[in-house]
Amino acid sequence: MSSMNNELKAGFGRTDVTPELGVRLGGYGVKERPAEEIIDRLNSTAMVLEQYGLTVAVINLDWICIEEEVVERIRFGVNQRTGIPEKNVSVCTTHSHSVPNTLNFWGWGEQENTYIDAVLPEIIRSVELAKANLIEVKAGFAVTESLTGVNRRGTTENGSVSFCADPNGFFDPTMTVVHFKSESGDAGILVHYGAHGTAMGCNRQVSRDWCGVMKDRIESQFKAPVLFLNGAIGDVGPRTNHRSGGGLSAGVGDGIHAVREVGYRAATDAIRALLSIKEWRGDLKLEVLTEDIFLPYAPLTPLADAELELAKWEPRKEEWGTPMCEYKHNSAVIEAHKQPLLKGRNFTQTITCLGPLAIVPMPGEMFSGISLRIRHGSPFQYTLCCSVSNGSISYLPAREARHRGGYECWVGRACNAYLLADNIDDALVEENLKLLRKIPGC
Repeated sequence: MSSMNNELKAGFGRTDVTPELGVRLGGYGVKERPAEEIIDRLNSTAMVLEQYGLTVAVINLDWICIEEEVVERIRFGVNQRTGIPEKNVSVCTTHSHSVPNTLNFWGWGEQENTYIDAVLPEIIRSVELAKANLIEVKAGFAVTESLTGVNRRGTTENGSVSFCADPNGFFDPTMTVVHFKSESGDAGILVHYGAHGTAMGCNRQVSRDWCGVMKDRIESQFKAPVLFLNGAIGDVGPRTNHRSGGGLSAGVGDGIHAVREVGYRAATDAIRALLSIKEWRGDLKLEVLTEDIFLPYAPLTPLADAELELAKWEPRKEEWGTPMCEYKHNSAVIEAHKQPLLKGRNFTQTITCLGPLAIVPMPGEMFSGISLRIRHGSPFQYTLCCSVSNGSISYLPAREARHRGGYECWVGRACNAYLLADNIDDALVEENLKLLRKIPGC
């Protein structure tokens, strides 16, 4: 590489956010799931970018999800410790299902606040370390197709949707990598790909799941920290060799063997893409845009219907999973009818851009069609839509999936009286493309 005078700086930092044994693990609707073994330690990995007085931070947590209130606490702490403006901080999660429960879902349990409070300083410290490690860099970009994920909405003979892998089903196979280099060598790597972190399965072991294996393998070869951003996961599971229901499971794997096979597959694809990079650019403009977008709600369930459903589920209201969820959801609907009805809600979107790259957080488990449509219409060459980032409001399905139904289209009932509108995919595409086209220099 030629000498650097581009003023673009990047820094990476990592801290440990592993829980104590006994913490309740999240991701499955079971009452008793305390952590009994730590397979690998959890991290907060931060990337800080700086150019001409503008500083932004992107944090990746080995968490299942993150509530907006916790995002705000992290942003405030980062601002207090580093001076980075709160609006310039994004928090993305890997969505492993073998980590502490960090979301509130009726029937799935409340978030582990004691754990969150304990590790919050370490999350903030990862950004401090990244800022302290800032160094002038150039960046290279590459994309490849990866079969790490697979469509997980297999359709059964009677037309229902299962978690079996559908090898012919629709999903987003694109893996994007960004390699930052300084004069002294590798500075850091970003990998973006979409697949659920469920290869470990519903056991009592703490694990980063497949993306942890992927990151470790890449880091062993490039000697640089890897920041992973999970993409379209709503209808995509890990492509395991675990048999289930006469086929292969894309819902859960069978423990560490599935984790390793999926993780090494992802690492192989990422390393291939990294080695293909031939151009290193320093003329990359850093931008950040923060603006509210509107997420429409479906009409609230009629009061009479909610009252009937509440009576139906009342005898089973203490049962975890569907019964508890339905009871609490319909209770919330009845309470919502006592207030002015809502048409939707705002979500504060923060888009981080670096030259041809745009990072677009999504506050839920986004279906592949949303990511593909935004990428197609985006003015940026590399548009990375990131699931469960800066908030978590359940699944973000494509309209086509609404007709077929299934778990992903139902489970929004676990977090709100209001359900997202059937055209939430169109709203997300339109709102985010408007913002992307407003960014100076795009």
